[in-house]
Amino acid sequence: MKRRLLTVMLGLAMMFTLAACDGAGNADPPEKQGTKTDTSETGGSNARNDSRSDVLVVVFSATGTTKRVAEKIAVQTGAGLKEIIPAAPYSSADLNYSDSGSRTSREQNDATARPAIAENISIEGYKIVYLGYPIWWGQAPRILSTFVESHDFSGVTVIPFCTSGSSDIGQSDDALAAQAGSGNWVQGKRFSGSVTECELKKWIDDTKPTETEGADMEKTLRLIINDTEVAVEWEKNESVDALTELVSAKDLTIQMSMYGGFEQVGSLGRSLPRNDVQTTTSAGDIMLYSGDKIVVFYGSNSWAYTRLGRITDQSAADMTRLLNNGNVTLKITYGG
Repeated sequence: MKRRLLTVMLGLAMMFTLAACDGAGNADPPEKQGTKTDTSETGGSNARNDSRSDVLVVVFSATGTTKRVAEKIAVQTGAGLKEIIPAAPYSSADLNYSDSGSRTSREQNDATARPAIAENISIEGYKIVYLGYPIWWGQAPRILSTFVESHDFSGVTVIPFCTSGSSDIGQSDDALAAQAGSGNWVQGKRFSGSVTECELKKWIDDTKPTETEGADMEKTLRLIINDTEVAVEWEKNESVDALTELVSAKDLTIQMSMYGGFEQVGSLGRSLPRNDVQTTTSAGDIMLYSGDKIVVFYGSNSWAYTRLGRITDQSAADMTRLLNNGNVTLKITYGG
């Protein structure tokens, strides 16, 4: 009886708080750190059981802070809540950021690390997915990369959010969008663990997609040769993922040089993962050479390259006009 009465009282308190967000000059009270969190998402209960069938909140939370924020978002949106549970749970020692040898330190310093997830989370049928995570070392935890790379977000609007003591969301949401390679990704936001329901309500209202949005919000790598932007079909590989992570932090401008009468080549300023294969190129091909150089072809050559992509809206004659009249400037950006 006492437990039932407590549940009713908490429900009324939440209703009062949400109503107060609409009142002039009213602010809701700070989050109660001792509020009981919902643990029903573990142990095989990631089945779809939400009250609004097209909205889902997915969260990874090692200490519970991000999960508390996720629960508030789920309440306000009427969405279901599913938790990313690592196959190997993180201990306190694993989370020690001051220890360069801790598990999380090693993972965050390895762009290829992909911690396993204990239970599959289905996003099939959802139109909006709120994706929550803490900020670790200025980035999303690598287990988020595991999650986004294992799902097709086509037709889904993804709204990232994160928690941290002070660090902003930075480029972590852009990096995840690049790794996913699909979906309409909205600019994410950072919250403190004590964010209020009113603050969340305003953010939810501000980011709620309209029927006509969607494709306009999708982010991708963009390639500009001198003043001409070209359409590119990028490969889905580690090299392009690393290039996107590099560019999402800051636009990349590369001074290219003509070489051999068939290509323009320029330095990326850093090495990317490579998987070279003997390839005969054609006009429009974009290749990674020697791990740290990007090559754009207007002719043909045979060598060991890692394929990055292909320009799709320019003919061979167009590529010759773009690239065979002196050195060019290549600009790679990331956005919608």
